[in-house]
Formats: sequence, structure tokens, C-alpha cells
Amino acid sequence: MVKRIKLSQLIEKIQNDKLTQQEAKEYFLIEQNAQQPFDFNTYINPEHVDVKNFESLARDADLLVRNISPAPSGRKKAIARKKKTGHKIVAEGDSWFRLPPIPSVPNTCIDFLQTMGYPIKNLAHWGDTLGEILLAGEFWPYIDGGDDLLLFSAGGNDVLGGGQLATFLNLFDVDHAKPTDASYYLKKAFFDNLNIIISNIESALILPMANRRANKKIIMHGYDYVIPRPSGAWLGGPMAYQGIDPTFNAGLCRAIIRLMIDAYNSKLKALASKYSNTFVHLDLRGTVRATEWWDELHGKDAAAIKIARKFATQIDSLKVSAKEATISKLYFPESKVA
Repeated sequence: MVKRIKLSQLIEKIQNDKLTQQEAKEYFLIEQNAQQPFDFNTYINPEHVDVKNFESLARDADLLVRNISPAPSGRKKAIARKKKTGHKIVAEGDSWFRLPPIPSVPNTCIDFLQTMGYPIKNLAHWGDTLGEILLAGEFWPYIDGGDDLLLFSAGGNDVLGGGQLATFLNLFDVDHAKPTDASYYLKKAFFDNLNIIISNIESALILPMANRRANKKIIMHGYDYVIPRPSGAWLGGPMAYQGIDPTFNAGLCRAIIRLMIDAYNSKLKALASKYSNTFVHLDLRGTVRATEWWDELHGKDAAAIKIARKFATQIDSLKVSAKEATISKLYFPESKVA
């Protein structure tokens, strides 16, 4: 049990990078944000931190949590790997790229890629929607400043209706209770929304990157087959609201989600074919085993490691332009650029 401290002491620990992993676990609480998939609510634990007169801050500790330094790991390996790659990489996206750095929460694929030594600036944040990410455009200065590769994770929140998944689903029908009946449950509203998502990705992400004419690329995934859970805040609960309860219709629920994930990946694959010089679709479907899910939408460390390896394979397969190769040799003279 950690010592009870004042809020000012907690802030000082975070500012000076002296907050231990055990302290972070005791001083902060986390729960799923049922109103927005891929998002979490973070709180200061009043049992261990004196928050008198700052109760509102204690109920929304997101800004504090995002400034907690992740647990150090693999620094020597990271430095060694950095000398062998010609790519300069920025990552942007949602919780598949960054989760709250609290010990009870698993690592993401970006955490493991950084440990493997890939030089990644991670701008992602849990809960960010595609629209928010594209509007902010925080990654463009990095791309314009020399980074040649953008790892992108977004759209999952939007595909699932931003907390309104039930609005995309028809009510349960006993005559359509088999997994093979899954298509019956997806309303036209789901596909209309999906078309808007894909249009935004094309117009506000891919085309601006392609117009830069600098042989820079985007690697974007379309998630894996997430699994609805009974009373799950993001999937199982909204499905049960429509009478499709994972407790009694697990196979049907998984089949419906599978159709949604397949539809998203199919659209991303089409974009990759259309913009092959700029956009790469990384297909992660079938990567995470049923036992490797931490919650309804995020994998455990074992899953994140496998996803990181798939990203690493894709990154290593991409060539660096002549211009970027020259820059790489200046910064990484020992590297062998493809």
C-alpha cells in the first residue's frame, strides 16, 4: 500500500518523472467509457490522494494520466535497432496505439514496436475519433518535416457508431437466430456511415499525403475480430439492448461483428488498391486468439506483440526513397537502406 499524498505531490511526481508503476496503480482508477468505444475514463483515487477542493479534477484525470511516462523497457535494444532502419516514423490514432499508462492496462503494438527499436513518435490517444484526428492534423508537421511513414489507427469508434451501436442493428428475430443470419441485423445506416468514414479517409488523409509527392506512405489497419461480452459496455450491452444478447446468442453476436469488421477492411483494401503508391492496408483479421482479448476491444500483451510483429514486417518491406535514404545515411551511417 502506497502512502497517501496530496494532489500537488502527485503532480510533482508526474512532472519530475518520479511516479513509480506501483504508485500509478494505486493513485489512479480507470473504467471503460460506455459512451464512446475505444475510450476510457480516468480518475484520481481519493483513498490515496487528498483531492479536497479539487474534486472535479479527480473525476477527470485524463490530462494527468497522459503525461505519465510509460514503464522503461528495452532501451538498449531500441537504440541498436534505430541504427538499422532508414524510416522515420510517426504514429497517430486511437487506443489500439496508446492506452492509459497504468500497470493494470496492457501495452499496445506501438509500445512493443518502440521496444523493438523502431523510431516512432506516438501521437495517438485513447478515445480519439477519426474526425478528431483528421481535424487536428497533428501528424502533418512530422510528415512535412521529414518523416516518411505514418502508422494510422482510427475509424473503429466511428464504425461502431460512436457509442450508438444499437442504432445500426435490427431487433432480434427468432427466425434469424443463427450466425449465418448475421447480415439480417445490419441496417442500411451502418453502410451509409461506413461510406462516410471511407470518404473522409480518402479525402482528408490519403489524398493530402499523395499530393505531397515525396514517396511517403501510410500503413493503416482495420482491427481484428473483437468479441462482444455479456453486459459489455461497447459491444455486448448495445447488442443486448436490441435483444441480441451475447449470453444466449454468442455465435450470432460474433458473426455480426465479424461482418462489420470485414466490411471496414474490404473498404480499406480497396483504397490500398486505388492508392498503392501511398496507402498500405495491414490486414490484422485472425491475429488475436479468443483468449488473448483483454476487454471487448483491446488485446492483451500477447496480442499486441503479434500485431507489432505484423507492423514490423510491413515496415521493413517498404523501400525508402532516394531522398530519404540520403537523410537516413546522415543520421544512421551504419544502416543499409533498401
